[in-house]
Amino acid sequence: MGWLVIAGVVFGGVYYFTDLRLMTRLYLQSASETADSGEGRVDQLVAAGGDGMVRLRAAENGHFLSEAEINGRPVNVVVDTGATGVALTYEDAREIGLRLSEEDFTMESQTANGISRIAPIMLDKVQIGDIEVRDVEAFVAQPGRLFQTLLGMSFLKRLSHIDIRGQELILAQ
Repeated sequence: MGWLVIAGVVFGGVYYFTDLRLMTRLYLQSASETADSGEGRVDQLVAAGGDGMVRLRAAENGHFLSEAEINGRPVNVVVDTGATGVALTYEDAREIGLRLSEEDFTMESQTANGISRIAPIMLDKVQIGDIEVRDVEAFVAQPGRLFQTLLGMSFLKRLSHIDIRGQELILAQ
């Protein structure tokens, strides 16, 4: 019986590896920001040269943090090449003016905590530094299910260049 439990745990770990990694990263991010009080740090990590290029230095926890403008409103984000899309917390979605009802959560997402319902949306504009992308597919997590907005591949794949060099992420439009 013990081997069956161990095999189940190993299978679950392998099957849900990406989701477990994301949840761990989000938890560590949240804990780090709480410990550091994180205020003012986001702006220090962004360097924009006016040439459609943005350079982000990794925070102490290894994440690339930035402030993005989403639909014209500032939102603190984690730039995450491992995230499939732009994923907004419910709270950030409300801050940028989106009003969602329970009926808007029409899709499901498999996470380490189980299945979560998400609301697919289209963002008019996402901007980070001098880089601007219009009509970006995204989704909103249910309240309390996501702790940090992620700027994932539905935004990043629209750029001409993404490069990680040591502790620096370089984005170019």
